[in-house]
Amino acid sequence: MSRHSTMEWLSFRWLTIDGRILLVTKLLRTLAFGYLSVALPFYLGEKTLFNGLTDFVIGTIFSAAIFGGIAFTLLGDALANRFSRRSSLSVFAIMIIISGVLLLSSTNLFVVFFAVFIGSIGVNATETGPFASLEQAMVPQTTEERDRTYAFSVYNLIGYGGASFGSLMGGLPSFFRLFAGFSVLNSYRVLFALYALSGLAMLILYKALSSKAEVAVSHRNLFGVTKSKRTIAELSVLFSIDAFGGGFVVQSIISLWFKTNFGTPLSEASTIFFFAQLITAASFLVAGRLAKKFGLLNTMVFTHFPSNLLLIGVGLAPTYASAVGFLFARQTLSQMDVPTRQSYMMAIVPPEERNAATSITNVSRNIAAAVPPSLSGYLLEASLLAEPFIFAGVFKIVYDVLIYASFRKVKPPEEKKPS
Repeated sequence: MSRHSTMEWLSFRWLTIDGRILLVTKLLRTLAFGYLSVALPFYLGEKTLFNGLTDFVIGTIFSAAIFGGIAFTLLGDALANRFSRRSSLSVFAIMIIISGVLLLSSTNLFVVFFAVFIGSIGVNATETGPFASLEQAMVPQTTEERDRTYAFSVYNLIGYGGASFGSLMGGLPSFFRLFAGFSVLNSYRVLFALYALSGLAMLILYKALSSKAEVAVSHRNLFGVTKSKRTIAELSVLFSIDAFGGGFVVQSIISLWFKTNFGTPLSEASTIFFFAQLITAASFLVAGRLAKKFGLLNTMVFTHFPSNLLLIGVGLAPTYASAVGFLFARQTLSQMDVPTRQSYMMAIVPPEERNAATSITNVSRNIAAAVPPSLSGYLLEASLLAEPFIFAGVFKIVYDVLIYASFRKVKPPEEKKPS
């Protein structure tokens, strides 16, 4: 994989201090998103608090979270170009604090809706907010070029590891009610308090980033894109197709699906997603090796395609056990394309346009993913339980075919044969 020894890998000395800070902020954030993505559907479904919200309304609230991510990703890029990446990240850490405090202090539906919006709360293990765009553009600057793909693998491994344990923590409200005698509301307030504290910790860490986290950008247009306009435009369209499909089955929707379809309790749902994300995290250790051997694009497509067939299998599974089995099988492959996709894009885009590339493609993904959660909520409410998974799988397979056909001849520098 590289010339580093095993001890050097484990010590993370191949990453700069900034790189190690980004790993910690990624962990804190995905840990919080992990427990909120599992617990929020159950919280909003509490009849004693919200008078029996329908699945469609709950799905619409999840869409609001994604729309918040879209708005603040655009704002984040503008702030990063005008001031600095560190300042932009600090602003959004403060917004997480505000979001957590609002959720902690009020059960008014409009306040909850606003808090979910401004907090860009993750409704999936993969992020939809401004943090991912800014941090992903910084990762290549925290290590040598030969370690870029591995750095993205570790970055995502940390993220999914955090989401895994966060999913398990999503069951804490049940624990506090059963063993500590907490009221329904107070049992969820523990999670909201932790969310606000995670924002505070991130704020402190972002302040510690060095000036090396910054990069000169072009200000000729809104996003500073000149050399790679066509590449970024094509990737944005293709990633949007993938994200539109994925929007039907964000983690919060799958959590709601298990609750609606099988009557799965919160404690059990949190355990399912703990193991699902743990499996995903482990897959990142393999992704870097596969990319080294077969290439970044090949690894992206040929792991993603079969995972989408397994995704359709989740929705069509006749029993609870088989649905969980299909979900776990899908997670072994479904996210190997994430670090390879990120590394591939950073490799074929000039360094000064990387921040723009991540912002534009992530905004495109988030716009495409924003509406499907509310559609899935409607489908679940109409007892069309398999359709969200079928729609998701079909759109994602279309994406696999199109991106391979479009970019199979575009090689990153490390894969080009010497002339």
